[in-house]
Amino acid sequence: MTGTYSFKTLYEQIKSQKHDFWRTNVYGILATLLLLPIPMLIPLLIDEVLLEHPGKMTETISAFFGSSETWVYIAVILVMVLVLRFTAFFFNNQKTFYAIKITQKISYLLRHRILHHLERVSLSEYETLKSGGIASKTVQDVESVSGFAGQMVTTLLSALLMLAGIAAVMLWMNWVLALLVFMLNPLFLAFSRILGRKTGELLRRQHEAYELYHELLNETLELFIQVRASNQERSFFGLLQNRAKAIEKASLDYGYKASVAQNSSTLLTNTVVDIFRALGIAAVAYSDLSIGMMIAFLFYLSTLVQPIQQLMGLVISYQSTKPALERINTLLSLGQEPHYPHEKDPFKNVKTTSVALKEIGFAYKEGKTVLHNVSLKAEAGQKIALIGPSGSGKTTIAQIMVGFYPSHSGEILYGDMPIKQIGLPVVRENVALMLQQALFFNDTIRMNLTLSRARSDEEIYEALKAAQLETFVRQLEKGLETPIGKNGIRLSGGQRQRLAIARLILSDPKIVIFDEATSALDNATEFHLYETLAPFLEGRTTIIIAHRTTTIRQADHIYLIEEGRVKAEGSYDSLQERGLIKEDFDKP
Repeated sequence: MTGTYSFKTLYEQIKSQKHDFWRTNVYGILATLLLLPIPMLIPLLIDEVLLEHPGKMTETISAFFGSSETWVYIAVILVMVLVLRFTAFFFNNQKTFYAIKITQKISYLLRHRILHHLERVSLSEYETLKSGGIASKTVQDVESVSGFAGQMVTTLLSALLMLAGIAAVMLWMNWVLALLVFMLNPLFLAFSRILGRKTGELLRRQHEAYELYHELLNETLELFIQVRASNQERSFFGLLQNRAKAIEKASLDYGYKASVAQNSSTLLTNTVVDIFRALGIAAVAYSDLSIGMMIAFLFYLSTLVQPIQQLMGLVISYQSTKPALERINTLLSLGQEPHYPHEKDPFKNVKTTSVALKEIGFAYKEGKTVLHNVSLKAEAGQKIALIGPSGSGKTTIAQIMVGFYPSHSGEILYGDMPIKQIGLPVVRENVALMLQQALFFNDTIRMNLTLSRARSDEEIYEALKAAQLETFVRQLEKGLETPIGKNGIRLSGGQRQRLAIARLILSDPKIVIFDEATSALDNATEFHLYETLAPFLEGRTTIIIAHRTTTIRQADHIYLIEEGRVKAEGSYDSLQERGLIKEDFDKP
């Protein structure tokens, strides 16, 4: 599902859970109906027993129990009140249970939608994201939205029904006082809306302060070694302290003013109740309203406070949820990588296949053109090399081959089939890209090799052997279960690259792309590693991006890339004769 998330979407998700939705509302209605007569019972008892104005209630009790003793009336009414309250308590608990189910389901659906969108977000958009901001949006903001949904499910219908029931009873008791009461309700809700807008803006600022803090904290912890190596702990943690201070200020503003808003609402409500208590006494003195009915009226007035405050709280919550939705929609509006249908499969039932770029042009977002009409080809089983100075576009070519970035012009072909007819997941399942900077999870060697796929120990150690890392791993106390730390920090640079190569071997790709994958190794080790890899690479189409002559010499065909263009191509010897081969292309 694409597009933004709105209150309409939220309502549709609530409505889609129709069984739990109706259970919530049925239990809420039953609880409301049971609580509605309670404020009337004891005041009627005052009129009919203490003030000796017999009525239908006492007549019914006398007829049923055969007694007109005062204690009988009191006991019966007390039992009725307790039964009604405890039964309503049970129904309210049931209502809360199903409302929480709806709330948690909405939280899951919203997180699922965000994660599903992020799963296919384009790499150019992903590079601008900060993990702290994403964490904030998928935790705090989702909780705000789902919390509002739960509040709406549990409150709206029950509060409106309670209001309607109380209104009917109060109009029957004294329509003049009742009209005065209900004329004030729209003013309460308007007041709540104003408060909600003010507190909603303060809540937005608080969330922004948290997001900025989380972003810097995550980056500081991720790059802590670099921070320490640069002797910048005081500087970075000082910035964190400043952002923590900003959280304190934003939270103080929101917490204080939200509390003032809530207290103002309560003060207004209680003031109105006090006024109507005085009016109730006046009504007894100057009309036929009985003392018992006046007490009942005031009970209902006090009871009326709860649904009004619930509705006022809902209005305030609605205003506070708007910023959360806006922040969530900033994630949902991120562009996604193109979706190509899987119509053809050039990798099926073959050991390898060819790969070709035809007239590829590319520019990064809002940047100058990086590739200009690049054309190259590696035949099935052929080994080609891309050489050239840093920044010439070699890595970009490799990333375009696996669809990390969509080309702006030209075609990418595998087995003479366009990538747009193969589908990106199929390409990435069969084409392995080995980056210069291998990335690892803060987990075990096994997990980083298999990426949670099922692989036997024999297969894993065979891959480690080919990557010249078997002996090292077997000597570890925990072997494959050894944690390697954040991004493999417990391994040397060479060991990390060998581990990445072992992971590649274990994935058994049809085509292999090495992007400076052995740059952390010395010349002798690199040469020996490629010798060891020779059986694995035999018959597989291989693209090598490298600077060292010891690496590129093994290629069947070489392309020289400069300034985003193919400047020359040919065998190693032919390019060397033309003076185009350098040991280090970054040196003049």
